Amino acid sequence: MCGRYTVLTEDEIIRIRNILRQISLGLTRDEIGADDTGDRKEVFPTNTAPVITRDKLGVNFESIKWGFKKLQDGGVIINARAETLKEKVMFAKHLFTGRCVVPAGEFFEWERIGEKKKKYYAKDRGGNLLFMAGLYRNVRDNESVSGFSREFVIITKNSVTEINKIHSRMPVLLRVDQIEPWLNGKMSPEELVSSYYEVEIAPCEDEK
Repeated sequence: MCGRYTVLTEDEIIRIRNILRQISLGLTRDEIGADDTGDRKEVFPTNTAPVITRDKLGVNFESIKWGFKKLQDGGVIINARAETLKEKVMFAKHLFTGRCVVPAGEFFEWERIGEKKKKYYAKDRGGNLLFMAGLYRNVRDNESVSGFSREFVIITKNSVTEINKIHSRMPVLLRVDQIEPWLNGKMSPEELVSSYYEVEIAPCEDEK
């Protein structure tokens, strides 16, 4: 699963803009909520974070709230399983209209040890940014000028060897050359399941 990750610094936002330009994607928005302190901050469920989306007008880099709100109890669903995207009504329709990519510095997983949990971070071995596959949806929002707002979930899959000893699930990580195929619908959920991305893991000093 993915229950927490880090938002980007301003320098990393600039790097993402350059990457997207290299694959011929134009950005139409800059309201991305970048962290200009030089330090990454953790993103928690229900937080708003930078997300790459695509619509008929092109590619957007916008701030979206993490988690599909549940009608029953007011909680949120933060992850969607890649293996069942086509089967789950909540996610299936968004495969056509709501694909997105969630940039991150690193993500976190927790290893259960008895009654306690040990926190680990996972990052790219070469120090590159991570791009997690996701889905977003529009929801009614009377407080918004447009009358709606957006929510996103991060897609997960069975974890690879490095993560598996800590947790059985992990976010689907996209290579740079997979960003456009995922956004434009050419990359299938089955390809997400079979994709492999090597990460480096280490325990965190902060084990909250």
